[in-house]
Amino acid sequence: MKERGILNGILYPADPGSVDFLLSRADGEIIPVEVGVGRKSKGQLKKAIKRYKSNYGILVSKRSQIIEKEGNVIQIPLTTFSFI
Repeated sequence: MKERGILNGILYPADPGSVDFLLSRADGEIIPVEVGVGRKSKGQLKKAIKRYKSNYGILVSKRSQIIEKEGNVIQIPLTTFSFI
């Protein structure tokens, strides 16, 4: 992995076209996160989930109104994510 860590627990993938950032849990699991204000595809997120062998990924979107889980993707409204 060639990810760069800026803050403890937050990593940025070195690959262009990848997810926006990665969260590193205390147990070492990597959680891919994709953030978007427009319509976002889950394609990048699903590739990152597979690449990092994650149990799930997070899609933060302005278009989402509620927190919901579809398969291994958790969608979170942008306004909710800003409070985390």
